[in-house]
Amino acid sequence: MALAAIYPDLAGKAALVTGGADGIGQAIVEALACQKVRVASLDVDKERGEALAKRLTENGAAVSFHAVDLRDIAMTQAAIASARTVCGPFAIGINNAGHDERHAFDAVTPDYWDDRFAVNLRPMMFVAQNLAADMKALGGGSLINLGSTSWMKGAPGMIAYTTAKAAVLGFTRSLARELGSDNIRVNCLTPGWVMTERQRRLHMTPERSQAAQRAQALKGEILPADIAAMALFLASDVSRMCTGQNFIVDAGTV
Repeated sequence: MALAAIYPDLAGKAALVTGGADGIGQAIVEALACQKVRVASLDVDKERGEALAKRLTENGAAVSFHAVDLRDIAMTQAAIASARTVCGPFAIGINNAGHDERHAFDAVTPDYWDDRFAVNLRPMMFVAQNLAADMKALGGGSLINLGSTSWMKGAPGMIAYTTAKAAVLGFTRSLARELGSDNIRVNCLTPGWVMTERQRRLHMTPERSQAAQRAQALKGEILPADIAAMALFLASDVSRMCTGQNFIVDAGTV
């Protein structure tokens, strides 16, 4: 899938993307790079992250990769500071990192519960807090938090993940009020079942594919590029009066 829309106002801006090494994050990094955005990608997967940055920079893009475990907030803050020396102040922040690991309700321990929130929710707060100062100095910016339709559907087998993702919407709406006076927009981008390489490998079966198509108003697979397309819209000033909202890209299943 090729992205046809061009947003001239994005060219030359700096964006930070968490979880940018593969899947939806990779598609967002690629889409931003195509818009001539200076992109910093943060991810725990050093091999994939570096390979993506190398490929894009060899094609003329300005992409840097910074290996970090986002559960470590001090490490994350240091990675953002390092990224800022490469890209300059960030006008765009995309909190994409997450992990939808399946788990049984009866097997959840306090440590596991806390770890899932440390992966899927906590970094969003401290990335946003760090980037907000840049955006305020720049006269505005856009923060985009990745949600999930899984909690809206009451998806079983991952209660820690769905609870954390439900909280992303509340976080987004509150943060939009906190930062709106500084012309910083904060929105939630909520994908449905996106056909990433990981989803195909771990969870796709012919039966599940057929069920997904029956549930969707629009037929066809939801691709990472579909999510990236919405991210570009929300990053651009064409969405200048959109904040505190939940933009669902799920082909009409919820």
